[in-house]
Amino acid sequence: MLSIPQGLGSQRRFLWAGIPLACSLALGACWNNRSSAEPPSPTQGVQAEVAAPAQNPFPPIPTPPPPLPSPSGTPGLPPWWPREQSPQWQDSLYALVLSGFLQGLAAQGGALSQQGILLWTAEGELLAEHLLDRPLPVGALEQLALSLMALEKWGYEYRFQTRFYTTGHRSGQRLTGDLVVVGGGDPYFREANVAELARHLHNLGIRQIDGEVKVVPPFRLLGQPDSLASARRLAELLQDPQGPYPVAIGGSGSTLRELTEEIHCLASYTSLRLGSLLQILNGSNDRAMVEALLAELGGRTALLEYLQQRLVAQPVAHLDPKLAPAQSEIRLGPGGQELYLSPRALAHLWEHLLEATDGDPTRILPRAGIGHSTLGLRTLPSGTTAQVGSAPDRLMMVGQLPDGTHLILLNHGPDLAILRQQQDRFLQEVLAVGEPLRH
Repeated sequence: MLSIPQGLGSQRRFLWAGIPLACSLALGACWNNRSSAEPPSPTQGVQAEVAAPAQNPFPPIPTPPPPLPSPSGTPGLPPWWPREQSPQWQDSLYALVLSGFLQGLAAQGGALSQQGILLWTAEGELLAEHLLDRPLPVGALEQLALSLMALEKWGYEYRFQTRFYTTGHRSGQRLTGDLVVVGGGDPYFREANVAELARHLHNLGIRQIDGEVKVVPPFRLLGQPDSLASARRLAELLQDPQGPYPVAIGGSGSTLRELTEEIHCLASYTSLRLGSLLQILNGSNDRAMVEALLAELGGRTALLEYLQQRLVAQPVAHLDPKLAPAQSEIRLGPGGQELYLSPRALAHLWEHLLEATDGDPTRILPRAGIGHSTLGLRTLPSGTTAQVGSAPDRLMMVGQLPDGTHLILLNHGPDLAILRQQQDRFLQEVLAVGEPLRH
């Protein structure tokens, strides 16, 4: 603190004491004059640009954006503030990054009531959330539910078998009976597999089948809606004259409920192991493959019942208690064709998948920066493992960052290209926040 010399007279001491006040007023006047000064005329523009740094070395303070309205109407709380959360969460760096992300979404026309967001640690600690318990459409993320259900039903190493029989016998290059296909539920039986079958028939010396193609379900040629359509398509592909191994077929295609006793095995096909099939499924978002696997698992109603039992009745024990989902957070949307899940229901789904893959989600999911997959168009942190999906006005993602932070993004926005950039930037910022905390 400035001391006043005691040897001065009263008037001089008064003047000396006023020096700090005068200096403060002068500095305040300079600051106010700069902020309220009229813009320079065109003829003074160049001089003003050169002289400005010398006149005021202090940069102007940026005006913060106005706060977004709170959906709950609670005064003083920003829109991302979670319900029933500890007061310490307000000071979290993750909360600040999430707040900026939500403001960016709102600025681009995204509805805050349609933004489901969740971040949590590998230990189950909640880091940040928005609309934690609101069920939202998950689109292609339903493939994670299919993956978990399939792994728990069959196991990672399971392989589907497809067998081919005949009801007749070979006479020269002719097969007098039918070609019978006994399906095993393979969700990835493709046209390439039909070409292998045609080559095998040629190797057996068969060039013509007098009967027709008959299918014993479950069999689905990828891209076909059911077993009957698959049988007819299989017949078309086998006798395609443009193919390298055409086989003439007398009839079309039909289905059988059971096998006759007079059959002889011609060939069999063993699929890739289930884990590899799920890698293909989740890395490509192949809807035909999704429908084939879904049909083999009993349809969407069976999937819904499975999830309500698995995620609600058997929650993951190490997760924050606030992350326990209710049964109402797992449902089908209008028409019963789209799955709706809340962020915390997806969190339990993700944790169960980690357990089913022995803690290595890359066994069934793509990783950013490696290979060709749905993550190829993203600028995610290298090493991020995730499943993504899209709809006309939303993008969805579930996965984990390289530092082990788990994430769920169910975001709404009118421009998917901008929304994709916002998501990727948000995850880069989340990773940057966690870096100093880990050290």
